[in-house]
Amino acid sequence: MAVNINIELFKRYAPKKKLEIINALTENELLAITNNTILRIIKEAGRGDSNKTRCKYKTLFLSDAGNNWNSKVTNIYNWKKDEVYLSVYIQGDDTDTYVTYKLRDFLDNRYEEQCLGHIEESFRNGYSHKKPANYNRADRARVIKAILTAYVECKYESKLKGNGKQESN
Repeated sequence: MAVNINIELFKRYAPKKKLEIINALTENELLAITNNTILRIIKEAGRGDSNKTRCKYKTLFLSDAGNNWNSKVTNIYNWKKDEVYLSVYIQGDDTDTYVTYKLRDFLDNRYEEQCLGHIEESFRNGYSHKKPANYNRADRARVIKAILTAYVECKYESKLKGNGKQESN
């Protein structure tokens, strides 16, 4: 039975049940997420200053979201109205950098592998090369799973720790 995560994530389930649903999703179900769903996730669980009229900027920080090689997606954020960006940390042999990448391009399933950016490395002998941060379908699914998990953990933090009840001493 295929689960539509764009609908199931916002139903009235207990937070632990939502985490169970997220952990049970397949790669294809994770990659079926839409940009609007992630935008809603950032608006509901993102941290930041959204009270200013000029800039409604929110960030959702991630953990364990990368390609298990040379890069890691550290956070997602919305800039302007409907544009969501990924902040990607890329590490090379002797240097590292942060790059930004549009979420719409990241969710595009037409390509088997996507390059989220590259780092330019140069050596003393004048030789230089680009080291790309490639993400295949499994890596992208892992990042989406980290986004969904961070959403549930940020939004329902108090309910996950103590089941919504405060303990008396």
